[in-house]
Amino acid sequence: MTEDRVQPCAHRRALLAGLGGLSAATLLAACGGKDATAQTPAPAPAQSSGPAAGPSAGPSAAAGGSVADTGQVPVGGGIVQNGLLIVQPVSGTFKLFDAACPHKGVLVTAPQNGVAVCPAHASKFNIADGSKIDGPTPTGLKEIKSKVDGTKIMRLE
Repeated sequence: MTEDRVQPCAHRRALLAGLGGLSAATLLAACGGKDATAQTPAPAPAQSSGPAAGPSAGPSAAAGGSVADTGQVPVGGGIVQNGLLIVQPVSGTFKLFDAACPHKGVLVTAPQNGVAVCPAHASKFNIADGSKIDGPTPTGLKEIKSKVDGTKIMRLE
């Protein structure tokens, strides 16, 4: 007489495979939830002069609001702040650009000598008009309308 017996090893394998799948599903659900406010780290300081680590979500300063003080922006250079490239190509002239490189969305660095550079693939941009100088980017930087009100640089759009 033959008995149908399941090997104990097969039960253990099924149990371990099921637990592994359940653990992976739980981990993914915990990491991918929409309400992650309790786990979100504090935002980084607003002003940055170095390269950004990843893609930009787009400029975050609201239209009609002050984005920087004129004294913060060096002549012939600029700053990267809140997803914006704020520049002063010549004394007294201020411009805003979306700081995300059109190639891959990485934030450009604060410009030096009239040139902003994307740290990801070395695309270069002229800060006087945002135009492409060199690199793999398909276009120049997108200009954002702005005005100066006293010592405040204001975003208009």
